[in-house]
Amino acid sequence: MNEDKLVIPEDRPLAIRRVLDILNSGPKLSILRILLDHGEVTAKEIADKLKIKLPTVLSHLSDLIKAGLVKVRILDVKGRKVKKYSLVSKKFILNIDLSILLHLEEYEAEEKLKEIEYLAIQYINLKRKKEGLPLTISARDVAKELGIDINTAIEVTDFINTYTDKIINYLSSEALELIKSRGKISGLRELASLMNVHHYWIALIIQDLNNKGFIKVLNDGTITLS
Repeated sequence: MNEDKLVIPEDRPLAIRRVLDILNSGPKLSILRILLDHGEVTAKEIADKLKIKLPTVLSHLSDLIKAGLVKVRILDVKGRKVKKYSLVSKKFILNIDLSILLHLEEYEAEEKLKEIEYLAIQYINLKRKKEGLPLTISARDVAKELGIDINTAIEVTDFINTYTDKIINYLSSEALELIKSRGKISGLRELASLMNVHHYWIALIIQDLNNKGFIKVLNDGTITLS
């Protein structure tokens, strides 16, 4: 079976520049080599193998996660939480548009926002695979789930709270596919269960799809296509 390749598109030049910087960083390449050879490992195991301080390893791992090359999984080991790091993929493709990459400063604010949006969607998907997307999102939880520093986590949290329309637009696409595939949904509670999100998000999704004319809500609460 062919392994999925990680593709970083040309419209994410900030991520591309991060990857190029990483390929020029000896310590980060050493960490990637350990992950390639050993699979899932803890930050302490990496620090021990490289004989460098743990905070330094954590800083490098944060950069690798932001670049999209490394992912983190939180395990419950004998009653304590343990973070294990691994490669997103052994293969990746960079689609480089030099006209954007070489003038990145002109687009930096816009690209920074795209990167924060990318992390926000990652967080939402991770939460929905676990206990569900909650009503209130904390920066500490974002930092823990994504394995990023608290300042970046605050930016992600602010993005979710400020650009709610972008989050709802993303979730509405999946909700619409669910309604299409099932023909109808019995109500808000069932859709919330199917999507594993808090009822607050579902109420906004239903409002969005209804306003766009894609669905209608019957008197008994049933949701169907218009």
